[in-house]
Amino acid sequence: MAGAPALALTLPCLALAQTSPSITSITSNGTAPQPGGGLSPAGVVALSVIFGGLGALALLGLLLLAALRLREKRRTEGSYRPSREEMGGGARAGGAPGPGPLRLPPEERLI
Repeated sequence: MAGAPALALTLPCLALAQTSPSITSITSNGTAPQPGGGLSPAGVVALSVIFGGLGALALLGLLLLAALRLREKRRTEGSYRPSREEMGGGARAGGAPGPGPLRLPPEERLI
């Protein structure tokens, strides 16, 4: 059903944009125009505006959909990944060195 509004906007512009060349008119190069010729310059502009607007709306819709999906993903999944800390060495991987490894306690002897 999304194509119906686009079709409803495009068909009248196509009808207005088509030229109806006269068989008796002569172009600048001395040849008669072909029947059912192309679009007039105004028609080309009208179609460009219509399809450009539809393309812009489609792009805006895709950006909105992507933003909503990203927002939902962040809401439900979060961003904490313990595997990153395991592979990078935890909080010490960021730059500042942490305390060194623990030393063994002194050996206990009998009196």
